[in-house]
Amino acid sequence: MFERLKLQSKVQLLAGLRSVATSAARLAVGGAAALLLPAAFAQGVYPDKPIKLLVPFAAGGGQDIFVRNLLPKLGELLGQPVIIDNRAGASGNIAAQVVSQAVPDGYTLLLGTAATHGMNQAIMKSVPFDAQTSFEPVALIAEVPLVLVVHPSIPANDVKSLVAFLKANPGKYAYGSSGTGAPLHLAGELFKKNAGVDILHVPYKGSGPAIVDLVAGRTVMQFDTYAATNGHVKAGTLKRLGVASLKRSQAAPDLPTLREQGFPIEAYSWSGIFAPARTPKAIVDKLAAAFGAAANDPAIAQRLHDIGFDPVANSGPEQLRGFVTSELRKWSETVQLANIKPE
Repeated sequence: MFERLKLQSKVQLLAGLRSVATSAARLAVGGAAALLLPAAFAQGVYPDKPIKLLVPFAAGGGQDIFVRNLLPKLGELLGQPVIIDNRAGASGNIAAQVVSQAVPDGYTLLLGTAATHGMNQAIMKSVPFDAQTSFEPVALIAEVPLVLVVHPSIPANDVKSLVAFLKANPGKYAYGSSGTGAPLHLAGELFKKNAGVDILHVPYKGSGPAIVDLVAGRTVMQFDTYAATNGHVKAGTLKRLGVASLKRSQAAPDLPTLREQGFPIEAYSWSGIFAPARTPKAIVDKLAAAFGAAANDPAIAQRLHDIGFDPVANSGPEQLRGFVTSELRKWSETVQLANIKPE
């Protein structure tokens, strides 16, 4: 009987140990699940705090004006405000690098352009991020033709007259841009090459500061957006001579293209939203839907047309990914054809 009791005790002990082991395993699994829960939960309620959008140019430039038109609608669609953080410098590379290194949680985004994802890679010897692998593309939201504006003291009301004036004064004048490698710079270099004029390039930290010096007469010409130049043209402090696109813009249908005036130059920028690489797909898709809907809201779209931005419909992550690939190839070929040396 004593042996039977000992055996029974051993069985109970083993059963108890198995129960403890099972409970421990369940606790371990439960603990791991609990650790994963906050991330999954955060994705489920995204966004639950304001979203920061880095704009790679100074306040007052065309891209800055454009994206501020979207903010009220974005806040309505996402349930949280989108806050602009202007990080000008290095033709957009500073802002792009910050976003490429940010936590991929959907709360730090980049307003990318032809500079950050196409031109800089073609015109600069090194760029501190990879345009294709450092980001999750969200959506292409607008295309932006550039216009050629000059200081009113320049005796020219069309592009041919401007070219004649610059050829008569080689090396005496300068044009401004939002930075080396930016769309405004590359447009100016293509103009120099195509028109055969000698004019100095002065890079600024954004379109806004460049226009300030243009209006003051420290430079004499600049390629920029309708948004950045409209007020000055209406005030008579700048003259607009042409648009560097294949066709005339809805923003100024009476303004001829440079091609129409004998200078086949096409220079434009675009606006795209990017998140850091490895941002969850559910967050990227939600952002793509919100930005696309905001840019194509009828009332907002009309305001964008008025400042020279053409909203892009039905763009998502894959469309923007393919677009960036084509931009990198196109601008590399353009820079080579124009014989522009990387700086």
